[in-house]
Amino acid sequence: MSHPYHSFAALLFCCFTSIAVLAQTDDTQRGGGCIPPTAIFSNTAGDTARICQGDVISVNGASSTAAPGHSIEQWIWNYGVTAGDTSTIPFAILSFPNGGVHQLTLEVIDDIGCSSGPSAAIPVLVSSTPDFTTTNIPALLCEGAVFQLSASAEQPLMIGAPPGCTAPDNGTPLVDVQSPASTSTLQVSGQASGVITSVAQLGDICLEIEHSYMGDLVLSVTCPNGQSVILHQQGGGGTFLGDANDSDGNGTIIPGNCFQYCFGNNPEFGTLAASAVGGTTPNTVPVTQGNAIAPGRYTAAQSLSQLVGCPLNGTWTFSSTDFFGSDNGYLCGWCISFGAEADSSFVQFGPTLGSSADSSFWSGPNITNTVGLPGSATFSPVPGSQIVTYNVIDSYGCEHQVSSTTTIGAQPEVTIVENPELGLICAEVIGGPVTYQWSFQGQAVVGAAGACFTPPGAGSVGVTVQNTAGCSASDVLLTTSLNSPNGVTNAPAFTVTPNPNNGSFTLRSFSIEASRAELHVVDMTGRSVHERVLGAMYDATTRTVQLDVAPGVYFVEVLGASVRLSQRIVVE
Repeated sequence: MSHPYHSFAALLFCCFTSIAVLAQTDDTQRGGGCIPPTAIFSNTAGDTARICQGDVISVNGASSTAAPGHSIEQWIWNYGVTAGDTSTIPFAILSFPNGGVHQLTLEVIDDIGCSSGPSAAIPVLVSSTPDFTTTNIPALLCEGAVFQLSASAEQPLMIGAPPGCTAPDNGTPLVDVQSPASTSTLQVSGQASGVITSVAQLGDICLEIEHSYMGDLVLSVTCPNGQSVILHQQGGGGTFLGDANDSDGNGTIIPGNCFQYCFGNNPEFGTLAASAVGGTTPNTVPVTQGNAIAPGRYTAAQSLSQLVGCPLNGTWTFSSTDFFGSDNGYLCGWCISFGAEADSSFVQFGPTLGSSADSSFWSGPNITNTVGLPGSATFSPVPGSQIVTYNVIDSYGCEHQVSSTTTIGAQPEVTIVENPELGLICAEVIGGPVTYQWSFQGQAVVGAAGACFTPPGAGSVGVTVQNTAGCSASDVLLTTSLNSPNGVTNAPAFTVTPNPNNGSFTLRSFSIEASRAELHVVDMTGRSVHERVLGAMYDATTRTVQLDVAPGVYFVEVLGASVRLSQRIVVE
């Protein structure tokens, strides 16, 4: 996404930069005696453009000249990731949807078909999509949780294709049939060495390609002596290669926008299949009708060393085999760099990601960015679904985003209630439907998965419930008299006031008949934190209790020969 000040209007009304790029010409006659025209163009972006994905540049080739008595009839603009833009007028507005280094050239052709050849190139640097793989966005949260969001993005280096490996005009439709394969040949001559003795001599194999379903394809290259290597062997499912045209059916293939994918030594990314949506190391960008593998340098499906021993000179063949129906594509061109290194001359001019509060931030409901820590925020969700987005703006003024839909489930509430008449303990739930799991004495009871539970004896009983959103809650009844082998009954209740309290409270009992009663206070793990003898308790009895404990949830127990009572308290 472009920053607002990168507007289309600004590009149209900006004065054309006074750059004249002349194709190399000489006075010799070419092609049956024609004198080549001269390609001259200016553009709105300057010597080295720095723009965002999707931005446009206006170009003007009206100053190009033809030999006396002739006129220019075609202006062909090439900029590295498509087959080019051909027009019968000298003006064009060129769009740059993909990140990376694009070498913009002009070729003009006169009225008798004489060509100027490509002009010297003007580099156009387009900010690439950052790597957001370390950005932490939760997929599922529960109501009441406060989640810490953190973001870490990395901007790819501004590296271009190897010099001399811009795809020639050897494009071909990639038809939707398994046999015969779609092929395109490359005639190589003039290489000094006889055969390839190391992969370094090969350099990069670069494809400019589009296809709407990469899971169909096997892509391979065969050298002049028949040795071959598979660059991509199916995998990747419905992820696209390039901004493919997915609407041309099984009839005439109408090319979409080709992206450049190179395969060679020290690639930046894994295989195309691993880089697809759902792959082990995804590297995709959104396109018109889905998601596509981002342009870049990738690992071949087979080792490129399979081409060691190939003659350098001769006919090289690219092959595409389509194993499933319904999808086709187009090869805009392909090339081999034969030892040339990737173009790293623009690395120092690449964009850097912002690190201030207004260039690195989170957006979305219930999100609060952390002051002084760009890329950090707290997220306090409410039930439902919402989109959480991390935004970063680079030094070109380009805004990049990564978003995810987070589902927030309602938090259930559960309370254990005793039913002595039926000998059951049941869970009362708010926020159902839920599943249940009961435990006795801290151990899960196999098969105890209903709303009620019959304990095997006196002891602690717990239940954990989980609703359909995956949110859970628990409650524990530390002591129960149900099914006690000693005949302990559910004695009259007692009160604890105040509750919550600061550790000091008053215990009032009613109609308790006990010649000797004890008070136990236990924490949530069942560990006793306070014990004392209450003595005889008859009728209404009041005791004052002072605890020296940390804040938390505790259970107050009154135990006698025929009494076992428990109440939950909160110490603040």
